Amino acid sequence: MKRRIVKDFKTILKDMEPTVKNLKPLLVGREIENFSLRPREVWGNWLLCAVLQKIHNIEITFGDDNETDGIILNKVTGGWIQTEHVSALDVPTKNHIPKGEERIIQAINKKIDKGPEYAKNKILVVFFDGAGKWYRNKVRESINGRHNFMSIFAIGLLTSDKNGYAYSITDFYENSSISYKVTINSSFSDWFVTKMN
Repeated sequence: MKRRIVKDFKTILKDMEPTVKNLKPLLVGREIENFSLRPREVWGNWLLCAVLQKIHNIEITFGDDNETDGIILNKVTGGWIQTEHVSALDVPTKNHIPKGEERIIQAINKKIDKGPEYAKNKILVVFFDGAGKWYRNKVRESINGRHNFMSIFAIGLLTSDKNGYAYSITDFYENSSISYKVTINSSFSDWFVTKMN
């Protein structure tokens, strides 16, 4: 199986600028030409890698593998992990989905229901918007001990304005949850990651 790996993290950030700013391709976009991932899967994997690079202080990137919603690749060791994505976005053609943490829990449950073999050795990425106020510990408590994913991350838009974009990335651990903020400048040429309270 041929995997296409993102070699230049800054270039793909710039390439994603029109997609992110337009928003519609993130909601309903189909696979990108020459890449077996949807735009929101590319963007979600990019944001996740930005956080993992910060946490581990090593080069981490992503690619596709024709079986899942991409792989996260440790460029130092060559080790990789498959990802599965689930959307909890406000798509106009979909039925109403709940607000708050229920939006995220409902999306995670869809993937838990696929069984332990589906989840084994994978990261789950929940890409969401429109949840309003939600509590990460309520999500963690709801899913704790009920899934077989290596880890689960929830990614949501915080702000978008003339200064750029900011996203929250929350990692749900067994006994705690940690959130990070990825801030992208208005020209999509640079970013920084900070830990949130």
